[in-house]
Amino acid sequence: MSNEKISFEAALKRLEEIADLLESSTTSLDESMTLFEEGVALSKECTRLLNTAKQKIATLTEVESGERFDD
Repeated sequence: MSNEKISFEAALKRLEEIADLLESSTTSLDESMTLFEEGVALSKECTRLLNTAKQKIATLTEVESGERFDD
């Protein structure tokens, strides 16, 4: 995955494509490893994006008493 920003939706769509390709068993071992590495990077990016969104929601839903919206 490059250093370009990717939306959560685009990353998730690409992860689905990668899963389909890996499940098809038509890819070589080398290609499968490359796809797997890309998938891991995309998964990490999705987690980062979700955590950022969760933090923004928590910040926006803070009440004046200082309480926060947490798990």
